[in-house]
Amino acid sequence: MKRMGVKLTSGVISGLLLVGAVGVPAQSAFASENESTQEITVTPSEATETKEVVFTDKEIQAMEKYFSNFNEEEFYSYWKTAVLDTQSEFVDPSVASQLLTTQETTTGIQPRGKITYSAKAGAKIIKATMNKVGKKAWNKMISKVESMTGTELVVFHWESINKFLDFAANSGDTIEGALTSYLVKHGFNKTVAKYVSKAFVLVVF
Repeated sequence: MKRMGVKLTSGVISGLLLVGAVGVPAQSAFASENESTQEITVTPSEATETKEVVFTDKEIQAMEKYFSNFNEEEFYSYWKTAVLDTQSEFVDPSVASQLLTTQETTTGIQPRGKITYSAKAGAKIIKATMNKVGKKAWNKMISKVESMTGTELVVFHWESINKFLDFAANSGDTIEGALTSYLVKHGFNKTVAKYVSKAFVLVVF
């Protein structure tokens, strides 16, 4: 009986050791599989993209307040004054005529024929125009418009426009449509985004 008890005890212990030896690698393999899956579904680029803040809530609210009652003729008059006041500081002063190229119609002031340009083509034109103005003069010009409107026009700042142009270069829409999509993507109300885009095309493009 004692021998049989020893054999049974030995068998139980051996069985437990065998189960333990098999169970540990299985758990390790399962953990490795989970870690591998997590690495595939969450990438650094996606994490960076979700954290990007192009416009603050305060900046968006200020622009939405102004453009909710957008008057394009008034806005253009402010733009024209700012352009003429800073023209002498432009890298190429002659580019002022491009910034003021509009036409008066029965429905208001409209850009001359460029509104239908693709976003990709429009981005190249805008970048070339801005380079002829220069960063310092551009931001000074926008600052003058801001003082007249009493609003921080962050979308028109040099840095903001250049971020948008990178987006526009890969868009299949018009420049106005691309900007509307871009603004909505970064927190703007869709209706207000359309007014901002219209103003942008009117004066910048």
